[in-house]
Amino acid sequence: MRFVTDRMLGKLSRWLRLFGYDTLEIKKQENEDDALLALAEKGGRILVSRDRVLVRKAIKRGIRTYLVQSPEIMEQLREMQGEFGISIEPQLSRCTLCNSVIRKVKPEEMELVRAKDYVYPDRLEEGTDFWLCDNCGQVYWQGKHWGNIMERAERLRKWKMEKRHQ
Repeated sequence: MRFVTDRMLGKLSRWLRLFGYDTLEIKKQENEDDALLALAEKGGRILVSRDRVLVRKAIKRGIRTYLVQSPEIMEQLREMQGEFGISIEPQLSRCTLCNSVIRKVKPEEMELVRAKDYVYPDRLEEGTDFWLCDNCGQVYWQGKHWGNIMERAERLRKWKMEKRHQ
């Protein structure tokens, strides 16, 4: 599944990418609605929005769409899980910032990681695995934040299991 989201759903876009889904988002610009509709139509993407007017326009054009109800990210993910059956297994396969595919950094490329001021030097010494987005240069690793991500994913899995047993 491939998605395109409006700018009201930036967090949802990042989480969908974290789960491995190709998810474009539109930043503030003129004719945002037209740009979103064109991306959905041309790319065969599902339009995800909180904008009722935009969703109605998309439906009239035959674009598959979903109107997100909740303003809260965990509820939004539950909605997506319920509507599309999305996998909630975090992956390191897409850049959460630009949506490009990321790749594991090879040992001989560690200078690319060392050049980033947000990578702690002790991480470099621990033998941590890193991933790199060749498009925007963002570096990823499974640090303390990865535990938080996994915890949220587990809460979503539990919710899904509870929902099945009801």
